[in-house]
Amino acid sequence: MNAIENYYKNSLLDDLCADYRGRWQRCHDKESLLKLSLSRQAIPHVVTYAYQGRGLTKDFVLDEYGEYINGYAVHDADGVEGYTTGLYVDYDPNEDLLADKDTVSIMWTVGASVVVPETKATTIYVSNKSKVHLVCDGYNSVSIYLFDKSEVTIEDVDEESSITIYRYSKDAKVGIGKFCLSQKIRVFDKQLKL
Repeated sequence: MNAIENYYKNSLLDDLCADYRGRWQRCHDKESLLKLSLSRQAIPHVVTYAYQGRGLTKDFVLDEYGEYINGYAVHDADGVEGYTTGLYVDYDPNEDLLADKDTVSIMWTVGASVVVPETKATTIYVSNKSKVHLVCDGYNSVSIYLFDKSEVTIEDVDEESSITIYRYSKDAKVGIGKFCLSQKIRVFDKQLKL
């Protein structure tokens, strides 16, 4: 049994909703499975499952989905035409991670700078012990969902950008760098409900 089948079977034990279960059963290739797992309703479940060590590993994702990550745009993951999502796994810390998608999920990534292009409003999920630096090019509205023992440092942000962070773990950390000029940074602690 591969990690995806194991994920699905174990997820059924976690009372997966009927809609998601039906959508899962209609997936017949890697791209459709990835699209489903990158819908905004699914990301918290998938990243938490991976963090708990229940079969979905970094090596599996890199080996099986390498062509669909680290820059690849998944279109219409939430059923909205033109909406893009991207998955970044073990991203190279020596290269900027361009957050030019509507939703970005970052897993097992340490040291990368996540750069949000000017005027982009994006949603970023950071999980699986990732430690990233956020840079906003200007006039941004960014929502960050922070899981497990992951960390985000708000590095270089202009005063016109706003950032809202939702921490779903008491172990998740938020830092403010010396070049962060924005006064519009809000951090909320939330309970994860899967």
